Amino acid sequence: MRLRFLCKVSFFSSLISLFLVACPGCYSLSGPDSYQRTGIDKSKIKKVAVFSFHNNTQVGEASSIVTEAFIAGLFERREFKVEFPGNVRAFLVNERIVVRTGVNLQTIKLMAKRLEVDAVVLGEVDEYIGVDDRKKAVVPLVSIRSRMVDGRNGKILWMAHHRRTGDDYIKVLDFGKVRSVAALTQKVVGEMIETMP
Repeated sequence: MRLRFLCKVSFFSSLISLFLVACPGCYSLSGPDSYQRTGIDKSKIKKVAVFSFHNNTQVGEASSIVTEAFIAGLFERREFKVEFPGNVRAFLVNERIVVRTGVNLQTIKLMAKRLEVDAVVLGEVDEYIGVDDRKKAVVPLVSIRSRMVDGRNGKILWMAHHRRTGDDYIKVLDFGKVRSVAALTQKVVGEMIETMP
């Protein structure tokens, strides 16, 4: 009887071990693809402004959700002062700058001067799936690109690309799975911000 019990325990242990090896979400996740300029003087980057992220998706609110998550993430990190988003919008309106696909160097330099920011954060939302809560079976997916540009000379100080699905965080069975695209956005943005200078 005891031998049968030990055999069952051994069988189930082997089965779980095999599952963990075969489970793609069980490995530790790699971070975002990121680049950081060497020799950055971090003491000179005290205040940053965040432009609204350009939306390459069909989801209208993707840009505002990701932009707000980035601003909140930067506030939480407390490495930089973050320019109030209303001031960024007011600057664009006052200067009659229309941002559709990106911002040129002249605009970045002008903003740095007017708002007294040291760097500007720009980005794009490439994929954003899972907003419609009625579709419970949809696995959320978020793909974001971002960069930080020096407001004085336009040099790229940092850039990153990150793409994750809610299933990427599964540890065992469904444990750890991210079911909400909003929660996934916070995770993706947080992991990107961790790679900043």
